[in-house]
Amino acid sequence: MCGGRRLPAGSCCHGEGGCHGEGGHIYLKETPVKGLLHLSILNLVKNGPIYGAEIHRALKEKYNIEAPKAIIYGLLRRMEHAGFLVSSWDVEGGGPARRKYKITDEGLDYLKDSLENLRRVKSLVDLLIAE
Repeated sequence: MCGGRRLPAGSCCHGEGGCHGEGGHIYLKETPVKGLLHLSILNLVKNGPIYGAEIHRALKEKYNIEAPKAIIYGLLRRMEHAGFLVSSWDVEGGGPARRKYKITDEGLDYLKDSLENLRRVKSLVDLLIAE
């Protein structure tokens, strides 16, 4: 059970923090997106350097994913530590400094491999739901 709803094992979108930790659930039209959020972020960042706030906005606009900013920024930090992203501070302009994210070659390779795995899984899912 998660949030009063029965969910399949492992489908809660929270990791070690447990259910309802740090900002609530992340859902794509009521379907948990655990394991897909980081790929969605990498897919956005592959198009060129982007600010964290722009990532948050683009996730909602392009993928209809409403994720708390704290979860997005946590994923960005983890992906940076994993070598998939690099960031730099943008101090130009009149506002506060903002972090701009860019995908690395390692991140591009990871994204490519992950998307290929998803294509294989999609074929299986298509067969399962066709029955």
